[in-house]
Amino acid sequence: MGNPFDPFNLILFLIAVVGFIRLRMILGRRTGNEDPLRQNKYASRVSADIESLTKPKEKKSLKTKEDILLFLSSEIPGFSSESFVDGASNAYEMILKNYADGNLKTIKNIISKDVYDGFNEAIKERKNKNKRLVNELIAFDKSDIIDAKIERKNVLLTVEFYSRIITYVLDENDQIIEGSKDNPISVIDQWTFKKALKDKSPSWQLISTQSES
Repeated sequence: MGNPFDPFNLILFLIAVVGFIRLRMILGRRTGNEDPLRQNKYASRVSADIESLTKPKEKKSLKTKEDILLFLSSEIPGFSSESFVDGASNAYEMILKNYADGNLKTIKNIISKDVYDGFNEAIKERKNKNKRLVNELIAFDKSDIIDAKIERKNVLLTVEFYSRIITYVLDENDQIIEGSKDNPISVIDQWTFKKALKDKSPSWQLISTQSES
């Protein structure tokens, strides 16, 4: 029979005691009534994570123009109010010129069917009367987004253009019968552009025009 006070046995005993004490410090003493989650020092964090995952997420309300523009800047790559107004201004100039020239083919993809039909009727009426329209954009005095809406998974942005335009109408003999070549007129136009929210491309479509000139 081995000696219980053998130094090797004493060392093993001390190791076992120290291990038991450390284990007890980590786990605590069990009484049979413990809440299993509370025994873990991360219990509160686990509970919070579970609550956050199971709690219904509230959808942020996009009511103001600023809210919608901020939302678009996070959803559409490269979108900003400034870049949109620049693009809308370029579209404004191109559409004015092509409408006056009677060439809707070039701009067909950036205007809605309703706008296309309205422009087309006006062009036909001019041709029937042997009239020709000239539009020349001189300058923009101001261009701003004045309204933003989200309707049926589409976003609608309205831009107000303050511009100066030379516009006049010629008869069949190229005589000016309306307007002037030399005197620009000040025009205030409100154009609304539309885009599907799921569409991540930079393309927008003109859906309505309104003039206050």
